[in-house]
Amino acid sequence: MPDSSAADVPTTRPSGPRGIQSIELGYRILTAIQQGPDAVALKTISARAGMSPSAVHNYLASFIRTGMVAADARGQYRLGPSLAALGLAAARQVDRFELIRTRAVALSEQTGLGVAVLIWSAQGPVILFNKPDPRNHMFELRNGPVSMLSTAGGHVFATLLPREATRPVVLKERGGRMARAECDRLLDSIAAAVRRTGHADVMLDALPGYGALSVPIWDERDGVAYALTITAPVELIDKSPTGNHVAALHAAGRELSRLLGAPAQRWAAAVPMP
Repeated sequence: MPDSSAADVPTTRPSGPRGIQSIELGYRILTAIQQGPDAVALKTISARAGMSPSAVHNYLASFIRTGMVAADARGQYRLGPSLAALGLAAARQVDRFELIRTRAVALSEQTGLGVAVLIWSAQGPVILFNKPDPRNHMFELRNGPVSMLSTAGGHVFATLLPREATRPVVLKERGGRMARAECDRLLDSIAAAVRRTGHADVMLDALPGYGALSVPIWDERDGVAYALTITAPVELIDKSPTGNHVAALHAAGRELSRLLGAPAQRWAAAVPMP
């Protein structure tokens, strides 16, 4: 899946009220340790955080005293018990849907495109939330069940969920007029296309002239919890691999995966989609 690592951590100051820069820098250090795997050397933390080793070492001293970071005998660092306690409390308090909805709205405002969030059900993909393209209201997606074969989010689930879950949905969508081997070949073809770029790219049957791109959002069990989709008239979507729309979509998917507790390889490293 096309990706970058700690460079995803913002280096520019966001607009809004003045904050305390040292806290923001400290958060970058904690995120660098979170990437792991396992305990991390000072040199690696420094590179990931974009800070000098001496500056990082000063932060680590305070983090160790507060139990937010622990150091081992080799001089390597991992997240500590204080952060674990905070994380358990946050898991009880954070509204996951509101977290995702807020990030989806921000993605729409950033790209100027429509955004949808999909989940998987036994009957196939379901649009849980959508924000229409703010510039074009001729067509609008609606919340509720949608086709797996003709939606970008559906292609994400088709790629990453077990075949036992996706095959029955395909056969149902095709009215039972497809042999199992043919169904599997179709799913293999969808998966190959998604893995090649790290995102699904689909022309929407329900919205003529509209296209959609979608990426997975992973959870703490390393499972695909949601599909995050941008959609608009196809001529308005920049589908180039290095274009702003693709980059923003992948960054949002990685950020939400990190916030949902997904393993670091889902949001921090340039690894291929499984």
